[in-house]
Amino acid sequence: MKVLVTGSSGRIGRYIVQELVEAGHQVLGIDLQPPETRISRFLRVDLTDAGETFQAVAAAGADAVIHMGAWADAGIVPDTRTYSDNTQGTFNLFQACADLGVRRVISASSGQVYGFDRHAPLYLPVDENHPMRPVNAYALSKVNGEQMAAYFAQTRDMTILSFRLNGIRTVDELPDTISQLQQDSNKGIGQLWTRTDARDAAAACRLAIETDDVPTGAYNITGGFVLDEEPETLVRRHFGEQVDIRDDLSARPALLDCAKAEAAFGWRPQYLWSISQQHPVSE
Repeated sequence: MKVLVTGSSGRIGRYIVQELVEAGHQVLGIDLQPPETRISRFLRVDLTDAGETFQAVAAAGADAVIHMGAWADAGIVPDTRTYSDNTQGTFNLFQACADLGVRRVISASSGQVYGFDRHAPLYLPVDENHPMRPVNAYALSKVNGEQMAAYFAQTRDMTILSFRLNGIRTVDELPDTISQLQQDSNKGIGQLWTRTDARDAAAACRLAIETDDVPTGAYNITGGFVLDEEPETLVRRHFGEQVDIRDDLSARPALLDCAKAEAAFGWRPQYLWSISQQHPVSE
């Protein structure tokens, strides 16, 4: 399969490229930054430029597109640019795919759309029907990206999966990140104390393009709950009694429910990290 990966030099994108190449797919990576490791096909493309985006999709001859190219959080650039670049780039990409006949797209949304940095969950575990309550320009751009996906899926007969990626970290970043959360659980509220290995996010992307008849829509993609404390105890301490707990949280790998992704394309996280359990790259 020929696959175009936007944001191919980024935290998640480079793992996606590796996952796809190892599975035998032909990959064209595009990004503003060159890759740290060489890939067979790469173009420097500004997704906010509709012409560049159209030419990149055409050059790929893609059967599927995996869209990770964006400002990856609020505060990297001013909010006006975070929002405008992310939304413009996503629209340009979807439009180019529609015009060139690319019918399957995986697009990066974010767990930040739920707004847990400022709002308690209405219920746990959190599935994709939970209301979205963005609290910054980045999260708002991702909500709009999901709306664009629904629009193009409906009007242009496309299948677009919006992955609500949650707390993605590289293998090298995870041990220190988890240690910091153990020391101060306030740092993990926004992702509900979950961290996701970038390798698992990459596998989700590969499975989603390889599986037929996957429904358009949003999918939670998250790893495991990383703290030693009982989840319900932590939830009550931070959010009080306002959260409706609908299941035994201690029996679940995370407080976000990924059952929809497992049912649709057979994905579940393989690298569940915590202080006591780690998955470094083998030498």
